[in-house]
Amino acid sequence: MQKISVSLREQPFYINRFSGYHPSMATHHLHQDYEIYYLSKGERIYIINGEEYLVKNQHLVFIDKNVIHKTVKKSNQVYERMVINFRECFLSLGEQHIVKQLFENGPYIISIPQNKRELINTIIMRLFEEYQKNLKERDMYLRSLLSQLLIESNRLIEDACPLEKMKVSGQQDNTGKNEIEKIITFINNNFTSDISLGVLSYHFHVNEQYISRLFKKYTGCSFIEYLNAIRINEAKRYLIHTSLKVNQIAGKVGYSNHVHFWRVFKRNTGMSPNQFRILKAER
Repeated sequence: MQKISVSLREQPFYINRFSGYHPSMATHHLHQDYEIYYLSKGERIYIINGEEYLVKNQHLVFIDKNVIHKTVKKSNQVYERMVINFRECFLSLGEQHIVKQLFENGPYIISIPQNKRELINTIIMRLFEEYQKNLKERDMYLRSLLSQLLIESNRLIEDACPLEKMKVSGQQDNTGKNEIEKIITFINNNFTSDISLGVLSYHFHVNEQYISRLFKKYTGCSFIEYLNAIRINEAKRYLIHTSLKVNQIAGKVGYSNHVHFWRVFKRNTGMSPNQFRILKAER
């Protein structure tokens, strides 16, 4: 069983910067946000749906929602990167068609041409700087900058030759894509309840085997692996930010049996809930 980290951010826009040396990500990653990964220095290996791709200096990577991915080190060299995550609701309806072109037909990895590097870097740095502030009408400014980045990125992809586009896979079969997104949204909103393949089958009027196939196809993991990842992520928040007992946390995140919760937590994190709480308290 592969370990999967699931992000359930409340904010519709998020940007994170890292500069330095960082080892490989411990777990695969999955979220309902669109992701733009900008590598401004160094090299990383990007694993997308189980396939490895070399991402180099001045490359952009566009990752659709619910696509399993992670980065691992290429060497011991320092690297610098920005990761931008956003949802459709952060943009106007008129701008969302660009998102479809950039993400739903991808994923894409593209090298930024020399004559566009200063412009792309400036837009991304302004996004990061504005995000750090809490000024009036910040979201409006962020939205404007993000729109510029999406437009420029779309033009780069349209202008690039087929080899430069570096599309991760060939013609994709998108059958069931809308369904799995609705199912994942339902799970994210109801994971604390008694949820199962049977519940999903009843709610969405499709059989359990079909749902299982969709999960494997679009996330690379099974339904139960995804559900456990979400519940364990939420349990970590309770362990860090509250003084609730482990059996109370188990119930709050959807486990009726706290012993089963303990086993799943240890299998996913390599430590017990109490060990995790102690470790985080010491930092």
